[in-house]
Amino acid sequence: MARGNSPRGSNSMQNVSQGTMKPNRVWITALTVGVIALALFLVGISKPSSTFYDEFQYVSSARAFLAGASNPNPEAPPLGKLLIAVGIKALGDNPWGWRIAGSVCGALTLVAIFLWTHLLLHDYVLALTACTLTLFNNFLFVMSRVAMMDVFLVMFIMWGLVAFTAVLEWKGLSAMTRRFILGFAGTMFGLACACKWNGIDTLGIVLATSVILLLVAKRSGDNRIVRYRTHLSQVGILPLIVALLVVPVAAYSLSYWPLCRSLHRPFTWSELLSMNLYIWRFHLATPGNKAIASPWYTWLFATNPQRGLSYLVGNVVVMWGGLLALAFCARSFWKSFPEALVLVLYAGNLLQWGFTPCKSTFYYYYYPAAMFLGVAIPLALRQLPERVLGIRPAFILVVAAAVIFVVCYPRMAHLDAPWDCAFGCWS
Repeated sequence: MARGNSPRGSNSMQNVSQGTMKPNRVWITALTVGVIALALFLVGISKPSSTFYDEFQYVSSARAFLAGASNPNPEAPPLGKLLIAVGIKALGDNPWGWRIAGSVCGALTLVAIFLWTHLLLHDYVLALTACTLTLFNNFLFVMSRVAMMDVFLVMFIMWGLVAFTAVLEWKGLSAMTRRFILGFAGTMFGLACACKWNGIDTLGIVLATSVILLLVAKRSGDNRIVRYRTHLSQVGILPLIVALLVVPVAAYSLSYWPLCRSLHRPFTWSELLSMNLYIWRFHLATPGNKAIASPWYTWLFATNPQRGLSYLVGNVVVMWGGLLALAFCARSFWKSFPEALVLVLYAGNLLQWGFTPCKSTFYYYYYPAAMFLGVAIPLALRQLPERVLGIRPAFILVVAAAVIFVVCYPRMAHLDAPWDCAFGCWS
């Protein structure tokens, strides 16, 4: 019998849905997931002992911020570099200081994915499956151990989605509480853009989803969609606009205040406009490193690792299995909100690179979109038999993904010889 919309795990969600938020296995699991992920990301994080790939430009900018010197990396928004600076201030100007903020944000990303999937599916096992597949998909591991901007971008995006989905799902909340949570979501999306401008794509999808739910859901026969519309209506049109338009702009703008203060420059609208115009013009003109660039449409089935970035290549079980799962999501696009939302979020974060006016694109840009593949697989599993020959398909996929992750681990973790070739010296 097909799984359908399984209610399993709904008891652990019921307290949350009623707004009581009593400690239960969902929150305990979320905390455990974060601790395990952080421990995994931190083991051997001091390798390599010098900056590599694009780390130097961001670490240099963080150092300049701490010294009150001129910003050597004005072509990117400041927040991610400020977070790196916090790590350097706390742990010193060394590999731990450069990378600790990214590892913490990577662990928080995994926690957010677990909570978000649980909010969407009300299923503890499927949420844990999504979390585990995401942990093993290689992207999260590599990007959480390098001092670059993308891990901060994705962390804020995912927590914004958790808050937005909570506004839609949680019952029994007052209008003021719902507005506060939506304002938190807007803040997260604004801070995502303050790490990399690509956060605007997810914010746009969330805003469009809200408009569609308010305008179309009134005629929907789906009780879930009607409930979402009721909760958004409770927020109100003006607070919704403030939360998803004004608050993100404010959060983005305020991220420049520490930078302006460090540079002894005025924190004014004209100064912000000047800084952001420079970012725009820089990316329009800069050709990038053509030797390692690749078109966005080649990322989907990539098998050759990005050698300069910890041999980054997606786990084929998650990356290819996730694409197949998206096909199942497409079949249910007009019938099920979770499938539609995940599919649109993946497509939006991938297809943006077909329209973004930059000269070069690189494989690691696939990271935000790749995070949704681990969620798409449990969505597809809902449409399959719960057991095949007495074994859960989810268990088979998790084990297979774990095996591939272990094979890739020595190169991703920069292990020394002979451990770097423990499973063969792949290129």
